[in-house]
Amino acid sequence: MSSKSKPIEGTVISASYQYDGRGQIGRFWDSEEGKNITCSTILHPTFLRAHDQFQLNMAVSLAIIDFVEHFLDAEKDIVKIKWPNDIYVNDAKIAGILIQNAVKGKYINSSVIGTGININQIEFAEKIPNPTSLASITGEEVDIETAFPWLFRFMTKRYLQLSKGMIDSIRSEYLDHLYRNGIWSNFSDDSGQNFEGKIKTIDQHGQLVIELKDGKDQSFAFREIKFII
Repeated sequence: MSSKSKPIEGTVISASYQYDGRGQIGRFWDSEEGKNITCSTILHPTFLRAHDQFQLNMAVSLAIIDFVEHFLDAEKDIVKIKWPNDIYVNDAKIAGILIQNAVKGKYINSSVIGTGININQIEFAEKIPNPTSLASITGEEVDIETAFPWLFRFMTKRYLQLSKGMIDSIRSEYLDHLYRNGIWSNFSDDSGQNFEGKIKTIDQHGQLVIELKDGKDQSFAFREIKFII
């Protein structure tokens, strides 16, 4: 749609439920009707170069972190970003992000920010791995209509930081919230080879930089590696 027209920046398209929703690397998103937040937001980050597009991913991830932390209150330290675009509470997924960018020349022309956040859903489809929700964690339901504005307050805050060039701050916070950062973990690469490594950082293109057992660093793109949990 955005390739044929240019919706106003900040336009939000919301769905009351989602079945077999599309996720990163062939994954799915399943949302029970009226229980969660599933929406797409239109942005025009024309200030952002195409090769810096992961900066938008970091900003949006932090906005979702802000949102989840707001509703979990005292349990802030347990909310993490599982690279590249899942939000975890402890070892369970509470939210997912899918960003589609349209590029014009060297810059991003428009972005569609797909966001799914588990709010009040308790039961999930078997094919959805390790899901959780705000209600599952707190034992209390959240009013969706009240929660929605908070999401866009945090999205606006982080988007303004990005537009003002506050990338060092965004990157620092992103790394601070990165799931299993600096911890020896098990991974599998795109050839099916399992190995142990330790996340060191994210490079400027959004690749995951991992220290291997032999002391060498190796970078992995989105589809080249996955956690073994």
